[in-house]
Amino acid sequence: MKKQKTVGIIPARLESSRLPRKALVDICGLPMIVHVYKRSLLSNELDEVYVATDSSEIHDVIVSHGGKAIMTNKEHQTGTDRIAEAAKEIECEIVVNIQGDEALVNPDHINAVTVELKKNSNLNIAILVNPYNKVNSPSDIKAVVNENMEVMYLSRADIPSCARTPNPPMLKAYHIVPFRKSFLLQYAAWPKTKLEKIEYNEYLRILEKGYKIKAVKVESEAVSVDTKEDLIFVRKEMEKDSLYKNKYSIK
Repeated sequence: MKKQKTVGIIPARLESSRLPRKALVDICGLPMIVHVYKRSLLSNELDEVYVATDSSEIHDVIVSHGGKAIMTNKEHQTGTDRIAEAAKEIECEIVVNIQGDEALVNPDHINAVTVELKKNSNLNIAILVNPYNKVNSPSDIKAVVNENMEVMYLSRADIPSCARTPNPPMLKAYHIVPFRKSFLLQYAAWPKTKLEKIEYNEYLRILEKGYKIKAVKVESEAVSVDTKEDLIFVRKEMEKDSLYKNKYSIK
């Protein structure tokens, strides 16, 4: 397999309507964005990791913990737009979008989805999915896939429907998303699409344009921290998390 320089970029902004200043909320003594950064560094498929942010406060926190941060435009409406701006400054072939609120992100999962792109030159983008059974949670993006593990649709609604089949198995999008850099820059330049505007999910732009997104299924209890309830859950999980305790915890 030809060496393909791969960087992880974590988009982060300070403002959040549901959980104010969530990138810097304390989780077991560290800001959430620092957890995501340090856990991403443990991936052996990433050559470098950066935080892309419009906040000097987030920038300075990452730098104070020995990390790399890139300041970006304040006008970006999505994390993907933010990492695309940052990626222009970095020489690489693959860019992995690691959501800044995935506080329990597992580096093995970063590896699993990134390898999928490295071994298949025809893939432009992949995403993690994991089994999920929480109903009526619009903050979580649900995915349906075809028999080739390609994403058919993404929604904040519960899909597939339970109207005829009680409690159908669901998959949740676990937002670790590797792109070929060339495709990322092309995609970020496209205008928003109809379904993307309805669902408030930028990856629908790719599906609406007719491109494929490969799904890689993993078993995970990780949740995106979008609400106070999510934060309570993640703080409890972090207290017993082996990566935190053994690899990077504050002593």
